Amino acid sequence: MLDIRGLSKRFGYGKGEVTALHEVSFQIAEREFFTLLGPSGCGKTTLLRLIAGFTGPSGGSIVLDGKDIAAMPPNRRPVNTVFQSYALFPHMTVGQNVAFALEAQGRPKSEIDPAIDEMLTLVQLLHLKHRKSSELSGGQQQRVALARALVARPRILLLDEPLSALDMKLRKDMQIELKRLQRETGLTFIFVTHDQEEALTMSDRIAVMSGGRVQQIATPRELYDRPANRFVAGFIGESNFLSAMASGGVVEVGDGKVHLADAPDGALTLMIRPEHVVLSAKAPDALQLEATVNQLVFFGTDTHVHLLLNDGTKIVARVQNALHAGQSFHEGERIFLSLPSNALRVVNEAEAEA
Repeated sequence: MLDIRGLSKRFGYGKGEVTALHEVSFQIAEREFFTLLGPSGCGKTTLLRLIAGFTGPSGGSIVLDGKDIAAMPPNRRPVNTVFQSYALFPHMTVGQNVAFALEAQGRPKSEIDPAIDEMLTLVQLLHLKHRKSSELSGGQQQRVALARALVARPRILLLDEPLSALDMKLRKDMQIELKRLQRETGLTFIFVTHDQEEALTMSDRIAVMSGGRVQQIATPRELYDRPANRFVAGFIGESNFLSAMASGGVVEVGDGKVHLADAPDGALTLMIRPEHVVLSAKAPDALQLEATVNQLVFFGTDTHVHLLLNDGTKIVARVQNALHAGQSFHEGERIFLSLPSNALRVVNEAEAEA
């Protein structure tokens, strides 16, 4: 439905020119929950503003339903945006806030009233229809902003970090609510966030961005299990990185060896997630290493065991407390690690180029 083709954005002139987006290209399907994920300054909000029409591109095209809308003013695009600050009218009631977009379009009252009730029912706020928006909680205001954006039935809903102002529990609740709303309305959502948990929880696909470039586009599970490079591996979830040498499919890390058929010859970097590190056991088809327990960090359901390999490399193992209730470790203790070959990934150190 949406085809981003070689989209670029530059700010400033001459020596002061800064490139915020480097010829970004990707496609988004109809009814997809698509997330732009990355650290501050990576270009994700710039990309969202280009799709909304709040700023113009320096190059490339934005094709919606086969038509290039890059030069179309924002008020003519079938796109609505929910911002970080909800921008509600404090002197208006909830119902009046939701009605504003339809009134601006000149819709008749006979059409507006049922649409308001439908949207407020969808966001579970119909009982607050006549309350002033300034009297609502942060989570309720966010739902009103969503209802106002949805009531005009846009082809695409853009969401610019709309959950960042909420506390942790409410943010988690709203993650579930946003996904429910997207499924029930059948709209395409493009969501911007720097929070990997939000992205993994809600998205059908995620575009991980860094330095104005897309590093990888994939489903949450694909990103977690098979990151394209070290940046993605480090940004999505927690990762351990090991320097290694490979020859003929045999990979050496310190005193340990393991067979990885896809490992290219020469120096490389291996990645393994903390939950795959097996402690105090020698497993078949695994890289066997010796380490010292450096620190234990209790997280309720898990304990993170921070370790030092013989060469000083740091590695973290995640141990589920319910499954290892009888197993205890002590700082300074020497233990064996097993890193299963099917959990080891060779990662590219280089990020994506333009």
